[in-house]
Amino acid sequence: MKAKLITIIGAGMGGLTAALALQRRGYKVQVFERAKEIREIGAGITVSPNARRALRDLEIDGALEACSSCAQVMNICNYATGQVQHQNYDSSVVEKYGFHVLQVHRADLHDLLRQAVAANDESALHAGHEFVGLDQDAQGVSVAFANGAVARGDVLIGADGNASAVRSRLFPGEAPKFAGQVSFRALIPRDLVPTSILERGLAYYTSPKRTLMHYPMRGGKIFNLLGNAQSANWEEEGWSISATAEEFAQAYADHAPEVLALIRAIPAGGLFKWGLRDREPLQTWTVGRVTLLGDAAHPMTPFLGQGACIAIEDGLVLGRAFAAAESVEDALHRYEIARKTRGTNVQIWSREQGQALQDGHKGRTAIERGLYDYNPVTASV
Repeated sequence: MKAKLITIIGAGMGGLTAALALQRRGYKVQVFERAKEIREIGAGITVSPNARRALRDLEIDGALEACSSCAQVMNICNYATGQVQHQNYDSSVVEKYGFHVLQVHRADLHDLLRQAVAANDESALHAGHEFVGLDQDAQGVSVAFANGAVARGDVLIGADGNASAVRSRLFPGEAPKFAGQVSFRALIPRDLVPTSILERGLAYYTSPKRTLMHYPMRGGKIFNLLGNAQSANWEEEGWSISATAEEFAQAYADHAPEVLALIRAIPAGGLFKWGLRDREPLQTWTVGRVTLLGDAAHPMTPFLGQGACIAIEDGLVLGRAFAAAESVEDALHRYEIARKTRGTNVQIWSREQGQALQDGHKGRTAIERGLYDYNPVTASV
């Protein structure tokens, strides 16, 4: 392979995983992030065995487990009474897949990826670079940024999220749209969490047109709280729009008293909301020497808990595809063939699961859909 320099737009989970996977296979990368500082917002994610296999290959899984939480039981609860109706045990996941499901602070995983990329090449990461355009030819891709900078590489990876500017450049007129869901999120210190919630730990509540989830992170030092509610419209832009605990409580007023107590325990200034955005699946992710990865390729609603996991899979498989290929074109073809069906399927299934849960049905979980079975380290490329 003659590719010497790979450009990545977006320093989120997918972009940094791809950068690290490529570095570990001998490629030089340059990662550009529009934010002034390369860091992750405070929120929680679950990291399941399919993604942990990739993180183990990248040699950061052990460090992630050490700074995360691992709930032994997921409690499925009645939203009005709080009564536990069903329990899913982590021990059965470990027995079948060899890994715990981790409850992770996004910033912790992001920091591990960022530090690993920088340790390989301290010049690889570039903050304050907002992508505005690209020009490609038979030899490579030139990228323009809002600050006037220009960069060139042999190939370009768009990993800039569900509002991807790279995707919009490749496929103009195909804009993200409001997905009919408004999310609330907050991090709550352990000493503010009601005792009954502490004892419940990881719990999920479904109610008409809404879902709510809470779980411990960082060894139980903080709790992550996430609510998703159907909404007819949403006009505000951004992922960190301030909200009030009373606004959140009003939307979930029919929930159990301890759930409302948890909502009202959110520290002032610690609650945020955003409107989920979605896009229709693409016929292809690749145009010439440019391809997409993570939410830029397959933006996902959170109802299967797989958004970050699938982006991590993408990143590792991309690195493997380049290592196996004889040309840039061959690498991008291998990557898309290996990932597009899975990425698109999980995108669609996440939509379906959200609708099922909020309509009062169980739907099919990530485990029931076989998503944990996938191994990005050994999958064909």
